[in-house]
Amino acid sequence: MSAMKYDAATMGNHDFDGGMDGFDKALPHADFPFLCSNYDFSNTILKDKTLDRKIFMKGDLKIGVFGIGVELDGLVPQKLFGETKYLDPVSQAQKQANILKIDEKCDLVICLSHLGYKPRLNKMCDPVLAAETENINLIIGGHSHTFMDKPEELKNKSGKKVLINQVGWAGLVLGRIDFYFDKNGDLDEWACYGVGGNLVVG
Repeated sequence: MSAMKYDAATMGNHDFDGGMDGFDKALPHADFPFLCSNYDFSNTILKDKTLDRKIFMKGDLKIGVFGIGVELDGLVPQKLFGETKYLDPVSQAQKQANILKIDEKCDLVICLSHLGYKPRLNKMCDPVLAAETENINLIIGGHSHTFMDKPEELKNKSGKKVLINQVGWAGLVLGRIDFYFDKNGDLDEWACYGVGGNLVVG
């Protein structure tokens, strides 16, 4: 991931396979931050080693990114995640989106999600997160290993457009979405280059 020049990543359940110590030992090899706003690591070895959010400047554009993780209890043995506290993904996502969009004036807000595309065991998923929040432009998902040919366009809590995309697992597919801004700096449209190289514009 470092060799591929990742800007950021969020955490998934398999990041805990080696326990908290195992993940902590792997962190120095990451040349990018791990973003996860709904895991409270205060009483763990990972305290202060992840970020809630990060802002990236791409030219004149201000891109805000934050991460949301899946509920670990019942999915990961408790001994592997220790005293990690799971916080409500909707309220935490809304908090981070508001900070990035309203307070920090970001042009684009991206959520890195490991909730999954479809609900599992009545758990939260990306479409529900999109519908119950606002100020998020794009949710890049994981966990359910869903191969999407193009993003799904949904309406958020305030009736505005939000995109959801996921490109499977294990780096088998590289996803690409281009966002276009008008001369005033407002988000105008998006374009997706699918698995076969087809261009889809919204």
